[in-house]
Amino acid sequence: MVQYKARLARAGYTMDDLVSVTIYCSDVKFYAGFNEVYRQYFNENFPARAFIGAGTLLFNARFETQGIAVKREK
Repeated sequence: MVQYKARLARAGYTMDDLVSVTIYCSDVKFYAGFNEVYRQYFNENFPARAFIGAGTLLFNARFETQGIAVKREK
């Protein structure tokens, strides 16, 4: 998630700008641990989320994430 946050920042966004996140996971047994980390990166307004047990991921990664960020008018 640290790299994700940095990529958003380089594009002028923050984690609060995420409206949707999709997580592909190599094994759903990591779900609880992922949730613990995930909660550390968001305030009370979580983006919509899909958590998908995908089996083997590229480079033997445990997770792959995809997100959509939108700048909202204040």
